[in-house]
Amino acid sequence: MISSISGSASQIASSIFSKIDTSNKGYIEQSDLQTAFNNIDSSDNGANINELFSSLDSDSDGKLTESELSDGVSNLLSQLNSQFDSSRVQGGMPPPSPPQGDEEDEGYTQDELESIASSTSDSKLSSLMSNVAANFEAADTNEDGKVSAKEAMAYEQAQQQQGNSNQSQATQGQRENNIDFQISQLITAYSNSEQNSSSLSLAA
Repeated sequence: MISSISGSASQIASSIFSKIDTSNKGYIEQSDLQTAFNNIDSSDNGANINELFSSLDSDSDGKLTESELSDGVSNLLSQLNSQFDSSRVQGGMPPPSPPQGDEEDEGYTQDELESIASSTSDSKLSSLMSNVAANFEAADTNEDGKVSAKEAMAYEQAQQQQGNSNQSQATQGQRENNIDFQISQLITAYSNSEQNSSSLSLAA
C-alpha cells in the first residue's frame, strides 16, 4: 500500500511540476506557485502561499524540486488513505461513548430535534438542537436519517473549529489543514485526471 501511494504521488507530482515549471528551470519558485494558484482562480490563496511553499521546501533553499513536491503529495495521500481506512472500520464515526440509553444511542430525526429544541428549558441544549436540526444533513455523518448525541457534539465542535479558523491567528493544526487543502487544489487542477482517480481509489 505504501509503495503504491509513493508511486502514485510521484506520478501526480511529476504532472503538476511539469505544468507549473513552464520555463523548465528544474525547480519551482514561490512566484511560480503563486501563479499556479492565480490560474486556479481561488480566492484568498495569496496570503497563505508562503506557508505552503515553506512546508514543501524541505531544505529551505527557495527552490521547490519535483522530489520535494512528491513528498508533499505523498504525505497528503497517506493521510487521506488513513482517514478512509478509519472511516471504513468505524462506520464513518469515532468510537461512541457508552450510551446512557437505547434512544439516545439511536439518535433523533430532524422533527424530533426540533421538538426537543422547542420544549427544553435548557437554553444551551435548545440552541444546539436548533442548530443541528437546521443543518441536519451535515450533522448526520453516517446518513442513517438520525443524529445521535455523538454526532450532534461532533457537529458543534466542527462549527467551533470553523469559527476559530476565521481568527487572525490560526493554530498549527488549522495551518496544516489549509496546506493540505491547497495541495489538494494543485492535484485537482494540474495532475492528470486518471492519475488523480487512481490515487484516490487506493483508499476506496
